[in-house]
Amino acid sequence: MTKFIFNSFIFTFILLSCSDNSEKKNNGLEEVRLDSKTSNADIVRMPVTADTPLDTNNIAKITMEETDFNFGSVTEGSVVKHTYKLKNGGTQPLLITDIRTTCGCTVPTWNKNPIAAGASDQVEVKFDTKGKENEQVKKITIIANTFPAETELILRGMVN
Repeated sequence: MTKFIFNSFIFTFILLSCSDNSEKKNNGLEEVRLDSKTSNADIVRMPVTADTPLDTNNIAKITMEETDFNFGSVTEGSVVKHTYKLKNGGTQPLLITDIRTTCGCTVPTWNKNPIAAGASDQVEVKFDTKGKENEQVKKITIIANTFPAETELILRGMVN
C-alpha cells in the first residue's frame, strides 16, 4: 500500500513538472495601470461611479424621432425594413456598443464609430417574417454610454 502511494505521488509530480508554462497566450487584453485618482468608469466616460454623484449633464444622450414603429400588415415571408433616426442630444460623443434583439429574425445595423454631440445618425432594422404569423412585437435594445445605458425600440405589426 505504501509503495502504491509513493508511486502515485511520483507519477503526479512528474506530470505536473512536465507542463510548459513558459508560453504566454495573447488574449487580446491590455493591462492599464491607473493611479489612485482614476477609476475604470472614468476611462470609458460613464456617468455613474461609486465615488462621484450621478452626472447627467456631461454625458451622451440618445434622442429618438420615434421609438415605436408599426409596419402595418405584411405577407409572411417578406422582409420588413425600418430606419430609426437618432440624435446625440448630449455633450459627449455617443458610442453605441451593442444592439440586442429578441430573436435572430430581427437584425440591426448601426454606426460603430462615436457620434459627435449634436450629430444625427440612424439604426436600420430588418425583420424577416418567414415562419412568423399573427401579431408581432419585436424589442430592440440599444446599449450605449448613456444614462440609463439602455434605450428600447419597438417594431410591431401583423404578419398574414
